[in-house]
Amino acid sequence: MNAIEIKNLSKNYDLIKAVKNISLEIRDGELFGLLGVNGAGKTTIIKMLSGLVIPSSGDALIYGKSIVDNLEETKNYINVSPQETAIAPKLTVYENLMGVVELLPNLL
Repeated sequence: MNAIEIKNLSKNYDLIKAVKNISLEIRDGELFGLLGVNGAGKTTIIKMLSGLVIPSSGDALIYGKSIVDNLEETKNYINVSPQETAIAPKLTVYENLMGVVELLPNLL
């Protein structure tokens, strides 16, 4: 089964094509890296998959749920932790995540 299936996904900002017709499949359990130079569209793709940015065209399925038609359902399967929001830069990733887990009940 595919965890993520991207079909001709595009994002335009006025005349700028940030992402142009990307298609790919990531199987459940597969480790995948998204690499590219600055400005290649990596962040825009992640933002579209996580619902922070609406695609201009195309679609992506996360465990069979469309980010275009069922965005709220896809949010059950995906989360993003950008580097800019690190709780404590001197802690390890694990230590930061454990801090979030401990704080979560207080935030809800």
